[in-house]
Parts: sequence; structure tokens; C-alpha cells
Amino acid sequence: MKKLFFVLAMSCMASFTGIAQEAKWGVGVNVGYGTDVSKAFLGAKAHYDITEAFTVAASFNHYFKETVDLESYGAVGVEGSLKCWDINADFHWNVYRNDLLKFYPLVGLTYLHAKASVDAAGATINNSEGKFGANVGVGAQFDFGSNWGASVEAKYQIIDGAQFVPMASLMYRF
Repeated sequence: MKKLFFVLAMSCMASFTGIAQEAKWGVGVNVGYGTDVSKAFLGAKAHYDITEAFTVAASFNHYFKETVDLESYGAVGVEGSLKCWDINADFHWNVYRNDLLKFYPLVGLTYLHAKASVDAAGATINNSEGKFGANVGVGAQFDFGSNWGASVEAKYQIIDGAQFVPMASLMYRF
């Protein structure tokens, strides 16, 4: 399932490159934090400017692995790990824009995947779960130089409750 979503994201990014002209698309890296997952993440982002007023953005974020000692649950000497990632497709409405700055509200879709693993008595037990949800938030993009930009976003991922996700990105624009 993880590979399927990765292939879909890469296909979307590749389709953007085929029709891009005049600094309409960009790729970059993300760093941020998910409050429900309680972990920082590192990710990749691609966006395409449909018009000056509208942008679509796709991102993949991999949360840092968490290792948990399960001794407090009665399992002495047993450790567990939690791995999470998410994939997002967002639509930006650039309500304020000039040569250096864009300010936008955003809406979109998200898929959050979590996998827990426990190694006990020579056996590994795995369990994974994925959930779809919606994104809603705001962001700003600062363009410096002709091809470089940085952005900040704050959004809620609404998935069986909500997760607040602040994020910063560094982008190269083509």
C-alpha cells in the first residue's frame, strides 16, 4: 500500500513537470511536527501554479521512528516501535500575492499510515493501520531569488479527531 501511494505521488509530480513553464512548478523538502503522532517529520513536496491565484501541492512526510520500552505495561525487556508517514494533496488559493509573498488558505486530502512492531521472545508482531482524512489550514510562501522559495504552513489533519501540523519548506522553482 505504501508503495502504491508513493508511485501515485511520483506520477502526479512527473505530470506537473511535463506541462511546467515559466517557474510554474517547484520541488523541495519539508520539516514539521504532528501533534497527534507527537513526532517531528522530514518530507518532500512538489507544487504546481495552475494560475497566479491557484496552486496544487503534493507532499510525502516520514515521521521519525519512536521506540517504546513496554516494561510499564508488564512486558519486561520488550521494546516496541512506531513508524508513521502521511501523503497529502492540497489546493492553495493565493488570496494575497506579489513578487515576493503569497498568502493562502488551503484545503486538501490526506492519508496517514502507522505501523507498530514488537519484538518478544524471538518473534516479531506487526500491526498497521491507515486512515484517510481532510486538511484545512493557512500558509505563506516567500520567494527569494528567481528560483528559490520558502514556505510555512499550519494545518489541521482531520482524521478520527484532529492533528495540528506546523511545517516549513524550502523549494526550488522551475
